[in-house]
Amino acid sequence: MNNIFSKFKIPTLIAFTMLSLSSCLKDEGFENGTYGMGGFAGGTFVAVPAASSSPFSISIDSKSGNQPLELFSVNYENVDKAPEDITVTFTKDDAAVTASGLGLTLLPASVLTFTSPNPTVVIKQGTRVSPNFTCQINTGTLDPTKNYGLAFTITSVSKSGVAISKNLKTVVYKIALKNQWDGIYSIVSGLVTRYNSPGVPANDALSGSLAGNSDVHLITSGVNELDIPASGTGSFRWSGNGGIGGIDGLRMSVNAATNLVTWSCAGNATLTNWAGKVNNYVPATKTFTLNFRWNPASSTREYTVVLKYKGPR
Repeated sequence: MNNIFSKFKIPTLIAFTMLSLSSCLKDEGFENGTYGMGGFAGGTFVAVPAASSSPFSISIDSKSGNQPLELFSVNYENVDKAPEDITVTFTKDDAAVTASGLGLTLLPASVLTFTSPNPTVVIKQGTRVSPNFTCQINTGTLDPTKNYGLAFTITSVSKSGVAISKNLKTVVYKIALKNQWDGIYSIVSGLVTRYNSPGVPANDALSGSLAGNSDVHLITSGVNELDIPASGTGSFRWSGNGGIGGIDGLRMSVNAATNLVTWSCAGNATLTNWAGKVNNYVPATKTFTLNFRWNPASSTREYTVVLKYKGPR
């Protein structure tokens, strides 16, 4: 069999490759900094990587006195590392919170402590990423029934010739006090069943008991809402503790009056409460009995689990 390179002259192949690459790079979004990847388009930018995924939900303890609130880092976007220390300055951006459309209450400036009047981070010479910006927050006076909003926007860069990425300069946070169900939960019992099609069990290694699986983290995302990580530490798992895909954005809402639980999933709208099964919380034992299912019309998955409170996150 002939080697593919025998059909082309090497210079021709290289020229074709370079032309293709050049075409890819001549993209207006790259060149004007919209994507925040200026180094690959001949420019140099600073960007907040977290901005591409904001708003972020943060749950925090309610207590008097300052506690650290660790937020975002800043990237130096160039093929080379920072040639000198670069100071990036931000402003607290209340308008961005309002523009998010999430109905958040502005976090009072009085509960925050940071460098005045505007916070900064420094991308050190020879690096590409700043330390995380960390401020202090006093949650003792915050209302536990409200979701607060906090945003910061890059306003200036100390080094001339370094631009600010247009859509990676503002990051928004949704901040709530940890609700009463937030914490780490151990698995008391459980069973997951996978189906090849409705009514036809797969009978595979991923189906079966959840006994021995790792702890589950319930993370405050609202006054009565809890998020479960999509993967890694704290996530729901298959039998045998393998990771589950396709259910990103898994959320449970707890009715504080009835202790009933309602399921939703941003990444899979078919995930709902398993009809006829129990979904509730027992305050006396700090135990959840949970039943949900997804993909009911195709490769159905059914999940039943009992979780018991183990400790704070």
